[in-house]
Amino acid sequence: MSETNPLLAGRDGRSPSSSSSTHARSRPSFNLGVRRPSHSYRRPSRSDSLSNAEVHPDPNHVEPLLPASAPHPDQETRLHRPKWWRKDYLTGEPNEWAKFRYIWREEFAEFWGTFMILLFGAGVECQVNLHYASSVRTSSAFGSYLSGRLAWAAGVSIASWVSGGISGGHCNPTVTLCLSLYRGFPLRKVPWFILSQLLGATAASLVVYFNYFHSISLFEGGSASRTVVGPHATAPLFFTFPAPYLPWYSAFYSEFLASATLVMAIFALSDKSNLAPPKGTQPFAVFLVLLAIGSSLGFDTGYAINGARDTGPRIALWLVGYGSRVWTHDGFYWLWAPWIASISGGTLGAALYDLFIYTGRDSPVNRPRVDRASLDEGGHQPVFGGVDEED
Repeated sequence: MSETNPLLAGRDGRSPSSSSSTHARSRPSFNLGVRRPSHSYRRPSRSDSLSNAEVHPDPNHVEPLLPASAPHPDQETRLHRPKWWRKDYLTGEPNEWAKFRYIWREEFAEFWGTFMILLFGAGVECQVNLHYASSVRTSSAFGSYLSGRLAWAAGVSIASWVSGGISGGHCNPTVTLCLSLYRGFPLRKVPWFILSQLLGATAASLVVYFNYFHSISLFEGGSASRTVVGPHATAPLFFTFPAPYLPWYSAFYSEFLASATLVMAIFALSDKSNLAPPKGTQPFAVFLVLLAIGSSLGFDTGYAINGARDTGPRIALWLVGYGSRVWTHDGFYWLWAPWIASISGGTLGAALYDLFIYTGRDSPVNRPRVDRASLDEGGHQPVFGGVDEED
C-alpha cells in the first residue's frame, strides 16, 4: 500500500485521487433557484428572470460570504472567486512556500499570536502614557489604567483567534511548559514554540517602537535619549518592572500568584468535562481571565506572567539602543520574575487543577496503578474497554 503524502491529503486524510469524488459531494449545496452561470458576476437587473427562491432565499441554504462566514477554499460563490483554483490542483504538487508553511505552520501561528499580544499591549501603553509630554492634553485624553487592561486582554484574546486553531494558542512559554508536563504536549516542540513566541514578541515591540518613535523622542527629550529608568524613561512602556518599594520576594510572589491563576483558568477552559466554551469562543473567556488578572493582581509587577511577552521587548529595545540596563535592572529581574516565578506559579496552578478537579487520563496525576501480576510476558498490561476485539 502506498503511503499518502500529508501535503496532498484532503481534510479527511485521504489522498486527492481517492477523495476527489467524495470531496464534491461533501460540500454544502446552495440551491437558490435559477442559478446564474458561475462565470457571470454582473449585477442582476429588474428585467432579468429572477425566481422567488433567489429573491427570498432560504436562510438555511444561503452561501457563506467572507469574512463573516468562510466558504470552502475551492467553493465558488457570488463574492468568492478562487482565481488560482484549477481542476488539476488536487493532483498537482504543492508549491515550495506551501510546503515550507506546512512544516512550520504551528510555529508561525505562535509567532503571530504572540505578535498580537505585544502589538496591542505595548501599543496601548505608549498611547496612554506618551501624551503626558504635551501640556495641552489632559491626563485622560488618550486612555487610562483600565483601557490598558482592556487592550492587553484584547491582545491575548486576538492572539487566541489567530493561533488557537493551528497551534493551540499557547503564546506563552509557561503555558507551553505546563502543557508538556500535564497534557502530553511533545517535548521536542517546546523549544521551537518558545523561540517562536520570543521572536513574535520582539518583532511586535519593534513595530510599536517605530510607530511611536517621534512621541518617544519627545517624551525622552530627544531622539538620542533612550532610558530604562527615570522620570522620562520609556522602557517601562514595553516590559515590566517591580514597584520601587517592593522587596524581591514580594515581586516574585506576585508573578507566581498571577501565573498560577492564569494556568489554572486555562486548564479549566480546555477541560471538556467542565464548562469548556464552545469551539471558537474560548478567546472571549481568555479575555475575561486576563482582564481579571490585570485589574486585580497586576499593579505590583505589571503582571508579565509570560517570559516571551517580557523578554521580547527587552531584546527589541536593546537592539535600538536602550543599553544593557534592560537586562541588569533590579538584579536581573527579567530572569527571576517573568521566567522563573511565572513558570513555577503556572506549574503549581496546573497541578492544583489536576489534583482537585481534572479527571482526564492524559494527566500524570490520574495515571492508573499498575497491577504487576496482570502484566503479560512483554511487561505490558492488557487493555480492556475502548478497544474492539476481532472475532
